[in-house]
Amino acid sequence: MMPRVFVGMKSKLAFLSLGILATAVATAQRAPTVSYTVTGSAGAWDLNFTVTSNFLGGEGQFYFFGVLLDSGGNVQSSPGNWDPTVWPTWDNSAYGGSSTVYNNNWINQPLDNTIGEGSSKSGFVARSTDAVAPTSVKFFAFAFNGTYGGNDFFNGPTNPGFEGVANASSVPEPASMAALGLGALALVRRRRASK
Repeated sequence: MMPRVFVGMKSKLAFLSLGILATAVATAQRAPTVSYTVTGSAGAWDLNFTVTSNFLGGEGQFYFFGVLLDSGGNVQSSPGNWDPTVWPTWDNSAYGGSSTVYNNNWINQPLDNTIGEGSSKSGFVARSTDAVAPTSVKFFAFAFNGTYGGNDFFNGPTNPGFEGVANASSVPEPASMAALGLGALALVRRRRASK
């Protein structure tokens, strides 16, 4: 039989653990998730970004989004009412973020096609003129009109900004690898035919 003091202490530890877990859930990190697909070929890779809000109800809506491409600014298309010409370059240093200069940026005007809680928007397409398609890209996003209380942002809870890294969800095989594969296939067929 366990002493009564030990049982009481065990209950208090369990209660304390639940309290810590509840606090962690209440201040969960809910930065947006950004990914992209790649189409095209060397020197003309089109990166189609998808921004997903991880906010819960009432925490905010994303209205400003941008990425940094090593090859420069080259927006190809935008979702409805997301304007890529307002700020061709942008850095977040004045707002408490990094001094990274993002060179492909979209802002939703007149705030009628924002990315709300739990939703996604794609069609943010920028072209990379690199020889090899990038597998990861830096991004930022700003939200407004909410009450987000996490601690993973900069610039204050009514207009929180986030920075992160987007990863490619699919990257085409380089043309040289495809040609090498076709060459190997032709060699195998030739050997089979000669036997």
